[in-house]
Formats: sequence, structure tokens, C-alpha cells
Amino acid sequence: MTKEELKTYCDAEFKNIDKVLDELSPFVSSDETEYTTAEIAAIAAFISNAYLGVENILKQMLMFDGLDVTDAPVWHEKVLKKANEIGILPPDLFQILLKYLSFRKFFMYSYAFNITWEKLKPLVDALKDVIKRFRTEVMEYMETV
Repeated sequence: MTKEELKTYCDAEFKNIDKVLDELSPFVSSDETEYTTAEIAAIAAFISNAYLGVENILKQMLMFDGLDVTDAPVWHEKVLKKANEIGILPPDLFQILLKYLSFRKFFMYSYAFNITWEKLKPLVDALKDVIKRFRTEVMEYMETV
């Protein structure tokens, strides 16, 4: 993969993430405090999808740098750790993204009715800013490769 192909890939993933954020917005744009199980499941799926995009971008960037990140059962954590180690993610953003990874794992292996709005709200409230900051970090790193 060339640098231009990597940039094109990242741009496409960011467009997907933006679409997820657009789809999520109507669910959480009001002061709603109670959601149905179906709405909670949808919100959780959108959060998980946004994190999936982050992970896809990081995985491609690390593979571009010649780092093997898919060789272990814990490759999801490995992607974040390597991205932090080589300077794509600053330590505080790394810690924030670990929370989204943790939620993604919970979502994948849990019943939707076990997910509460109280647990989702902090993730939803921060998501746009986290993605904005992640985009900035990715673009800054891409300037160095």
C-alpha cells in the first residue's frame, strides 16, 4: 500500500464514521433520558461502529508501517497499544479509546437489555469530540510517514 492509498483508505473510513455520527445524532440530540431497548441497542451499535472505524484506520496505518498487529487473540488491544507506542495516539486519547474498546467488547458479548443509558451516555456525549481529535492525530501522523 502506498501513502496515497493509505490516505484514501483513511478518508473512506472517516466518511463511514461521519455517517455513523449522523445516524446517531437524532437519537441523542434531545434531552431524552429514557430509551426503549431497541433504541439503546441502536445507539450501542452506532458507538460500536464508530469505534470499528477507528480500529480499521489504526490497523491499516500500523500495517503500512510494517507492524504486525493481527497475530494474537488480543489484537484489538495490540492495535491501540502499538498506535500509542509509535506516536499515533497520545496517552490520554489512548486511554479514552480503551474505554470504547471495552464497551465494544461488552456490546458484542452481551444482551442489549443489559445495556443502560447511564453507561452509554458518557460515551455518546464524548464521541464527536473523540472522533474529531482522533482525526486530527491521524492527519498529523500521516504528515510524518
